[in-house]
Amino acid sequence: MGIRTAAQYIESLKDNRRLFIDGQLVTDVTAYEPLKRVIDSVAATFEMQHDPVYHDTVTYVSPSSGERVSTTYLPAVSYAEFQQRQRCDHARTDFTYGMMGRLTDFMSAFLLDQEISLRAGGYADAADRTQAYIDRCREEDLCITHALIDPQSDRSRVDAPEEATRIVERRPDGVVVSGARLLSTLAPIANECYVGPFYPRQPGEEDFALVFSMPMNAEGLKIVARESYDKGRSLFDRPLSGRFDEGDAILVFDNVFIPDERIMIAGDVAAYNSLIGRAPGYTTIQASARSTAKLRFITGLCEATAQANGRAKTPRFQEMIGELVATVQIAEGLQKGACVEAAEIMQMVAAGDTPPPTPSPGESTLPGASGFAALTVFFPRANTEALEVLKSVVGSGGITMTEADYENPELKPLIDRLLIGPGIDAKHRLQLLKLAWDMTSEPFGSRQHLYEKYYSGDPIRNRINWYKHPKRLECQALVNRLLDW
Repeated sequence: MGIRTAAQYIESLKDNRRLFIDGQLVTDVTAYEPLKRVIDSVAATFEMQHDPVYHDTVTYVSPSSGERVSTTYLPAVSYAEFQQRQRCDHARTDFTYGMMGRLTDFMSAFLLDQEISLRAGGYADAADRTQAYIDRCREEDLCITHALIDPQSDRSRVDAPEEATRIVERRPDGVVVSGARLLSTLAPIANECYVGPFYPRQPGEEDFALVFSMPMNAEGLKIVARESYDKGRSLFDRPLSGRFDEGDAILVFDNVFIPDERIMIAGDVAAYNSLIGRAPGYTTIQASARSTAKLRFITGLCEATAQANGRAKTPRFQEMIGELVATVQIAEGLQKGACVEAAEIMQMVAAGDTPPPTPSPGESTLPGASGFAALTVFFPRANTEALEVLKSVVGSGGITMTEADYENPELKPLIDRLLIGPGIDAKHRLQLLKLAWDMTSEPFGSRQHLYEKYYSGDPIRNRINWYKHPKRLECQALVNRLLDW
C-alpha cells in the first residue's frame, strides 16, 4: 500500500477500540470532540508525505514493494544514509514544532534499533520477528505508539511488580497477558502499540519478559487516558493545546490474547535484557531532531516576545536569548554527531565487529554514549532552561485577555490604541502572549515540561548512571597525571 493519506489515517481509527477518557467510554475517537484537532494534526503528517515540498525528503522507495514508504524506516548504514534520515526527522519534527514527542517516526527508529540489538546479540528468531513487524508497519504506514514502563506500584523495588504486564496463560498459538503498562503517549489515536522492555528482568521473571505488538482495538485491552487538554478554546487563545495534545494513557490488559505472529519475545530473559542499552542510535537521531525542533521554537518565541515588549533592547535579555541561540547551535552539532556515531556502529555491525574494549584516549568508552548523554542530560536541561527564559521574557504579560475580549466591539478600539508594543499592533502582541502562556502555564505547557524532564527516564537515576561511567575515571586520571609530573 505504501504511504497513506490523511483521510485513510482518520478512517483507520474507527475500529471500536475501548478508550476510557474523562469518565466516558469512547469507541470512535474520530467523533470525540476533544481529540478531533489533534487527530487532524497527526493526519497532516500523513498528508505531508504526498506534498511535493516534502515528498522526496520524507519518503523513499520500499525495498520490498517498490511503493513509496516513510524514510523513517530507512535502514541506514553509511553516514550519507543517516544524513538522509536526519533530513527526514528534521522535516517531520519541524512540522509539529517539536511538540509531539511520540509520533510514529519515534517508533520507526525505535523498532530499527531493537531489531539490530537482537540480531547483534545472537537472537535471530526475535530479530526476524521484529523485522517482520517493521516490514508490515512500513508497508501499511501504520501509526504506532509504545508502552514500556511498569506501573508505579513500588518504585523502591527493581524487580517486576505483580501489577506489570505478564503472561498468565500459554497457548499453542500465542499467549494471554494481563496487567498494566504505561505511559503510552499517543495511544488514544494510534493504530498499534509495541510493548517493549523496561528494567532488565531477573531470573524467575520469565513471564514478565515480554515484547509484542497489538492493535489498539485488541479484545480485552482498555486504554485509560488522561483528560484531553484541548477544551475547545479558539486556536488564538490555545494555539498549542488545540493542535498538539497527543495524549497519554495507561494500558490495562484484561486477559488479552497475543497471537504468535505478534510476539517478539515471550519468556527469554536474556533476549529481553539485550534490548536495553545496545541500540545503534536510530532513536537518538530522531529524538535529537525532535528536541532540537522544540528548542528552536522556544528560542524563536523568546525573541518574538522580547521584540513585542521591548525587552530585546536590553543587555540582560540579549544575553539570555543569546545563550539560547548558542544552545541551539550546540544541539544541531549533537545531531550531526549522533549520525556519525550511528554510522560507525552500523559499519562495525555490518562487518561483524564489536567495539574495542579499550578505546583510544578521548574516545567514548561506550558506543553511542555521547548521543545517549545528549538525550539523558543535555536536551532535558536545555529545553527546561529555555522555558525559564521564556517565562522571564514574558513576565506578567502572559496573564492577559482572551480573543473574545479583544473582539468585543466596546473594547477593541481601546485595546488597539492602548495595548500595543514596539513595532507590533495589539492583536499580534496578544497572540504572542497567548502562545507563550500556552507554552508555559497551561496544562499543555506543564505537561511539556514534565515530558522533557522524564523523556529518558528518571533524571536522577540517569545522572547517577553517568557517575558510574568509566569516563569519570578517565577525567580523574588527568589530575593524577599532573600531580605525578
